[in-house]
Amino acid sequence: MKKLLISVMGRDQPGILAAVSTVIYQRQGNIENLSQTLLQSVFGALLIITVPDTEAPDDLHKALLEACSKLQLTVHVNPAFPESSAPGALIQPYIVSVMGPDRQGLVSTISSRLAQHDVNITNMQAVFKGGDKALDNLMIFEVDVPKHTVMQKLREDLKAISDSLSLDISVQHRKIFESVSKIRN
Repeated sequence: MKKLLISVMGRDQPGILAAVSTVIYQRQGNIENLSQTLLQSVFGALLIITVPDTEAPDDLHKALLEACSKLQLTVHVNPAFPESSAPGALIQPYIVSVMGPDRQGLVSTISSRLAQHDVNITNMQAVFKGGDKALDNLMIFEVDVPKHTVMQKLREDLKAISDSLSLDISVQHRKIFESVSKIRN
C-alpha cells in the first residue's frame, strides 16, 4: 500500500465528500486522515489515503476529476509526504487566541513570532468581520510548543505585539483551555 495526498476545493455544495470517498473506496483505497473546512462559501479538504501499490496517482486523479466534474471542483493527487523517521521533539499543546481590531498583516505578525520560537501551528481558525469590535475579529491557533521554548519569552513577545496593536492575546495550555471551556458550558 502507498499513501497519497488529495486536495479538493470548490464551491460548497452537497455531495462533495460522497463523490470523493466513493471513488477512493471503488479503487480499494482507505482514508486515513481527512480535514475539511468551509471558508465563507468555499469548500476545502485534504485527505491522506492509502491505495494499492498498483494504483497510479494519475489514474486516481482522472477518476476523481470525472466523478467531480458536475461539482466543478479542483482536485490534486500527490504522493504523501514521507513521515519523519527522526524522533519527534518533546512538545506541549497550547492554544493562542487573538482578539482585537482588524488590520492587514495580523496573521503574518502572529505566525511569524510563533515561528521565531519554533512553535508549530497545527490548526488555525480566523474570523475577521472588520472594524474595532474585539469579538468581531478572532483568531485561534492550536500550536505545538517544543519543550526548549522559553514560555516566558514567548509570552513577552506576544504581549509586545498585543500592546502595540491593541489586541487581547491569550496563551493557554490546551488542557487548561479545554477545562475552562467545559466549565463555561
